[in-house]
Amino acid sequence: MDYLQEDVDTMQNELQLWRSESRQHAQALRREQSITDGAVEPLRAELAELEQLIRDQQDRICAVKATILKNEEKIQKMVYGLNLSSRR
Repeated sequence: MDYLQEDVDTMQNELQLWRSESRQHAQALRREQSITDGAVEPLRAELAELEQLIRDQQDRICAVKATILKNEEKIQKMVYGLNLSSRR
């Protein structure tokens, strides 16, 4: 029976040790996460800016393509009109 109490006491001490170590690691993890977040935040802002620039460029490309299509339609109409007038 005496050994049982010693074993329980030893296990309680070990449990306290593990809990303490767990708290220390959790605190270290929070510190490192904070440092990482601080380092990543400017990169996230830059990424958002670059993504916006990409969207803007894609919009400009679409506008130019639309203009090209309209011009092609005008050219086709002009060519068709010339063909009709030359046949007369």
